[in-house]
Amino acid sequence: MQPNSSTDSLQSSLSSLIDRTTLWDNSPKNDDNKHDKCVAPLNDSAWQSVSLLNDLIESKYGSNTNNTSNTSELIPWTNADLKQLDNWIEQTLGKYDSTPISSAGDLQQGKAYPNTFEHICLWEQQCQNLYNDVNEAVKYLDTLHDTYTKVSYKTNSLYRACEQLLADQTKLLNITECIENRLSYFDDVDRFSKNLSISPLVSDVKQLIPALTRIDECLAYFDTHDSFKQSLIYKNQMKQVLFKALNIIKAHIIHILQNSSNTIDPNKNHTLLSDDAYTLFYGRFRINAPKVKVLAEELEQRCSRNPEYEKTLFDCHECYAHERRMLLAASVQSAIQDLAIKHERDMCTLVRGGCAFLLHLCQDEYQLFYQFFSKHSVYLDTMLAEFCNVLYDNLRSRIIHVIHLETLAELVTILKVEMIEEHVKNSAKELSTFETVCTQMLEDVQERLVYRTQVYIRNEILGYKPSPGDIAYPEKLEMMQKIAQSLKEQRASRLNSQSSADSSSDIVFETIPGTDLSVISSSMSTKDGQTSSPADLHGMWYPTVRRTLVCLSKLFRCLDRNIFQGLSQETLTMCVQSLIAASELITKRQTPMDGRLFLIKHLLILREQIAPFNVDFAVKEMVIDFTKLKEAAMKFLSKKSKLLSMNRDNAFLDFLLQGTLQVKESFIDSKREVDKHLKQTCELYIADLSSLLCGTIRQYLQRAQVILKLNHDQNNIQKVSLREQPFAKPEVMHDLIIENYNLMKKQLPDIFKTMSLYLANKDTEQILFKPIKNNMQQAYQELIILIRDQYSEEDLQIIGCPSQEQISLLISTSLSK
Repeated sequence: MQPNSSTDSLQSSLSSLIDRTTLWDNSPKNDDNKHDKCVAPLNDSAWQSVSLLNDLIESKYGSNTNNTSNTSELIPWTNADLKQLDNWIEQTLGKYDSTPISSAGDLQQGKAYPNTFEHICLWEQQCQNLYNDVNEAVKYLDTLHDTYTKVSYKTNSLYRACEQLLADQTKLLNITECIENRLSYFDDVDRFSKNLSISPLVSDVKQLIPALTRIDECLAYFDTHDSFKQSLIYKNQMKQVLFKALNIIKAHIIHILQNSSNTIDPNKNHTLLSDDAYTLFYGRFRINAPKVKVLAEELEQRCSRNPEYEKTLFDCHECYAHERRMLLAASVQSAIQDLAIKHERDMCTLVRGGCAFLLHLCQDEYQLFYQFFSKHSVYLDTMLAEFCNVLYDNLRSRIIHVIHLETLAELVTILKVEMIEEHVKNSAKELSTFETVCTQMLEDVQERLVYRTQVYIRNEILGYKPSPGDIAYPEKLEMMQKIAQSLKEQRASRLNSQSSADSSSDIVFETIPGTDLSVISSSMSTKDGQTSSPADLHGMWYPTVRRTLVCLSKLFRCLDRNIFQGLSQETLTMCVQSLIAASELITKRQTPMDGRLFLIKHLLILREQIAPFNVDFAVKEMVIDFTKLKEAAMKFLSKKSKLLSMNRDNAFLDFLLQGTLQVKESFIDSKREVDKHLKQTCELYIADLSSLLCGTIRQYLQRAQVILKLNHDQNNIQKVSLREQPFAKPEVMHDLIIENYNLMKKQLPDIFKTMSLYLANKDTEQILFKPIKNNMQQAYQELIILIRDQYSEEDLQIIGCPSQEQISLLISTSLSK
C-alpha cells in the first residue's frame, strides 16, 4: 500500500503547485484581498517553464491524472524521470534567481511591495517541501518498482512451473491411455476366455457378434504388433477363444437345421410329386431361416479376415446339405421311379417329365438355400448333382437301348431346346448343376444318335435291298401319271366354272413325315401348261433318297456342325452308291435310258434337297503314304553289301533318310461327288441317245474319213473313189438316211415322253436334250458337207439328205407331241 500512497501524494503536490502557479497571474487586479493578489506576476519565460512542467507531468501520467480511481494502471517514476525533474527545477530556479523581481508588474511602475519577500520565502519553502516530497515519492517508487520486479519474476516462474506440470500431466495421461489401450487387447483374452468357458444360452448367441468383432480387432492388433513380448502367446490364446466362439455359433446353427428337419415326419411316405410337397418340404423347413441368416451373414462377411470363419461357414453348408439330402434323397428316388414306371413305353415323355421335375427341384433348393445363406456353396452343387445323377443313371440305361432315330432326335430336341435353351439360359445360376447333367445326358443321346445313324445308313441305305416295286420304273411312274390324269379330269369336270385363280387351291404341299422338307405336287396344269410328274411326289422317290433326306433333316437340328458335316458326307456317299446300284438294276430290267434317267432324277432331287442345309458336305482325311518307305526298303535289300559302309553310300543311312512316312491330307466333298456323278450320268445319257438317234450316220462318217485319209496319204498314187465303195454308194446312202430319219421320227416322241415322265421339268429337259440336238445337227451337217464334196449332183438327188432346217423341224414337231 505504500507505493500507491506515495504516488498519490506526489501527484497531489504537483497538481497543487501547478494550480497555485497558474493563479499567480490570473488574479484580478482590482481584487481587494491583499493576500491573494499577485504581487510577483510571471513573465513569459516563467510561464513557459510552468507549461513545460505541466507537459512533463501529463506525458508521464496522461489521462491518469483525471482518473485517480484506477491506481493500478499508474506508470511508476523511474530514477531517470526524477533526475530529469530535478535538473529542470534547478535550471529554472537558477534562472529566476538572476532575474530581478522589480522588472515585473507594478515594480516597473515604481510601486513597493513590502510583503513580497515573505511570499517568496513562503513559496521557496513550499517548493523545498515539494522537492522533498518528490524525492521521497521517487524513493517509494524505486521501492515499488523493485518489489514489482521481484513479484513479477516469481509470478512468471510460477506460471511456467504450472504449465510444465500441466504438460507433464497431459503426457502422462496419454501414456497411461495408450498403455491401457494396448493392455486392453491382452486383457480381453482372459475376459473372453472366462466368458466363453460356459456355453451361452440359445437366446444369447446373437450377443457373440460384438465379441467376434473385438476378437478380430485383437487378432489384427497382435499381427501388426508381433514385436511385443508374449504377443504370439496371446495371439494363440485368442485364436482358441475365436475357435470356441465359432463352435458355439456352428452348434447353434446345426441345432436349428436339425430341428427344422425334424419337423417333417420321416415315417410318412411323402413324395415330391404330391400336391402338398412344397409346403411340407420347403414351407416348414424355412421357418427358422431368419435365425440362421443373421449368424450366417456375419460369418460370410468375416471370411476374408480369418480362415476359421470360412471353415465354420463350410461346416454349416455341409450340415445344411446333409440335412436336405437325408430329407429328400428317398423322395427324389421314389419320384423318379414313379415317373419311369408311368412312362415306361414313352421315352420322350419320361425324359421331359424327369427333367422338368429336377429343374423345379433345383430352382426350389437354390431359393431355399439362399433363405439361410447369402454365399454360394459347393455343397449345394454337390447335393443337387446327386439328385440329378439319380435321373441320369435311370435314363442312361434306357437311352443306350433306343434304336429309333426319330426317338433319339426328339430326345435331343427336348434336352437341347426345351431344357437348356428355354429354361437353363434364363436361370443360369440356379440351374448350373442341372445344366451340367443335362448337357452330359445330351451328349450321350447325341453319341447314341450318331452310332444309330451310322448303323442306319449302313443297313438301310447302303445295304438296302430293293423290292421289285422299288425298281419298277417306268411302270410305277406311268401308273401314278394315269391316276393323276384321272383325278385331273374329275376335278376339271367339277371346277369347270371356276377361275384360274381358284385352281391354285389344288396345289398340295406334301411334307416328308418327320422332316421339314416339302414337295409341291399338283394334279392340275402348271403355269406353263405342263403337268407335274409323279416322280416329284416324295412317295415316289427311291427309298434310300427319302431315308437320306429324313436322316439329314433330323441330324441337322440335333448335332453340332462339325459332326453333322462328317456324318452327312458319309450318308450322301452311301446314298449315291445305292442309287447307282438301283440304276444298274433298272438298266438290266428295262433299258439303259431308264436307268440313266432314274439316276439323273434322283441325283437332282438329292442336290436340290441338301442345298437348304447350307453346310459343307466335306471331310478332311489323313492318309499315311508308305510309297517312299517301300522304295527305301527295296533299295536297302538291294544294297546289303553296303550295310556297314563308312561312306555316303551306306545302305542303312539311305534307308533312314529316304524311308520316312508321309501324311497326306485329302478332302472328300459329297456335294461335288453328287455333281460329279450327275455330270457323268448326263454325259452317258447324251452319248447313248446321240448314238441311238444318229449312230448309223456316225458310223458312215467314220468309215468315210478312213477312205479320205487313205486318199490323202497316197498323194500321187491312184486314189479310191468314196462313192464306189459298197457302204457309200448313193443308193445305200439313200436307204441309210431314210432309215435314220424314220428312226428319229419314231424315237424322238418316246424320248421326250420318257424324259418328261422322269424329269417333269421343261427347263431340265431342254438343258439335257440340247447337247443331243447339237450332236444330231452336227452329224447331219458333217454328212451334208461330205456328200456335197464327194458326190455329184445326180448322186445328191438320189441320196436325198435332209437339211438342218428339216432336222430342227423334226425335233420341234416331236417335242410338241
